[in-house]
Amino acid sequence: MFINASMRRAIGICALSCLLATAAIAEEPGGQVIGSFGEQPLELSISSDLSAATIIGSYGDAFLSGVQTEGDQETVFVSLMLSGELPNPEELSLEIAFARDLGANWRGDGESLALELADFSVSDGIVSLSGTVTGEVKGGPFLETRPVTLSFDALLEQVN
Repeated sequence: MFINASMRRAIGICALSCLLATAAIAEEPGGQVIGSFGEQPLELSISSDLSAATIIGSYGDAFLSGVQTEGDQETVFVSLMLSGELPNPEELSLEIAFARDLGANWRGDGESLALELADFSVSDGIVSLSGTVTGEVKGGPFLETRPVTLSFDALLEQVN
């Protein structure tokens, strides 16, 4: 089959449009949190509407919120906030809440949790945030302590 210059240009424009669309899709806010809370596995989608980040110089501030609502598992909400000088922000808080028992939230902070950041960078108004939180959270109906390990990989909207 013969392809003339006009057809090559049309094919090239179509291919370039597809590549640009794919790149735009790849930079949409969102992401995942995967890990465990006690013996319960967690896999949550990060809500782009409830998550954002700011980087000013070497100072970073981020809040991400995720929800698990798949299958027959109970709906779980996770909120993670970190703030401070990068790469080791000094403020950290984690909250885990269950839809069936919202009054029995589980909380942890920099005293009981360790944060390991793999990435906290900005490009074109999108903040890339990934890392792992390990340690213990306290709460529930009997103020118990449970281990938690969460890995997160998020793209967050940059706000000022």
